[in-house]
Amino acid sequence: MRRRSVLLGIALIASTAGCGRLVGDAEEDDGDRELAPGLTESGVTDSNLLLNEHHSQLEDRSYRAELERTAVDDGTVVGSEDVSQVVAPGGSPARERTVLEDETGTVEYDQWIEPETPLVRHDESGTVNYDIGGRHSVDPSPPIPLDDAYDAVDSVAVEERSSERYVLEGVADSLGSYESVSFTLVLAEDGYLEAYALEGILPDDEESVLATDRTTVEEAFSLEPTDTGPEEPPWLEETHEEIAAEHDD
Repeated sequence: MRRRSVLLGIALIASTAGCGRLVGDAEEDDGDRELAPGLTESGVTDSNLLLNEHHSQLEDRSYRAELERTAVDDGTVVGSEDVSQVVAPGGSPARERTVLEDETGTVEYDQWIEPETPLVRHDESGTVNYDIGGRHSVDPSPPIPLDDAYDAVDSVAVEERSSERYVLEGVADSLGSYESVSFTLVLAEDGYLEAYALEGILPDDEESVLATDRTTVEEAFSLEPTDTGPEEPPWLEETHEEIAAEHDD
């Protein structure tokens, strides 16, 4: 339900953007404004500048990010992936929860990411295991290659009534793991990526739990700065004890 809400929200922004200003608007009378570093009403002029702005606006802030993917093969939903992150300034500590569902069942990964001892709680069909994780911090990069998406943007709209949020749309032959991609990006007024929605094809040779025979994937992502970072998960002490016991054996 949340994925649909995000997608509908982005669609609503795009449909109402005409209340502000749209590229190629015949009524434009004040020239081509620079909206954020690397972005004007005519489009993305420098994808690297715009990408750097996304990172610089978020590198010293706490934020929450959510990703939802749904994979469809021949009209049938074959899998889904939900990821949520709560991240402290500088990328650590962070808590990341991933839930994968397909016809075989549900798998949940709950990670506490920190420089000292990154930990993972793995729950598959009620069987719980603990392990030391591989990541020591998280950065605000979205799941898609944002610079490539910026390069493929073909329209920009400005919603004047909503802190000048920028709505960018485009298509790409390939984007990250996907082919034949159409997407909508929503940028906050100060230039960071606030949300995106895309639809693309996942080739059957892609190494993914969602991949079958040219699966169609719908993906929605949102990011929001927060006042506080993550809270330690309730399983953290138990995990330390389990791992210490394994090393003692």
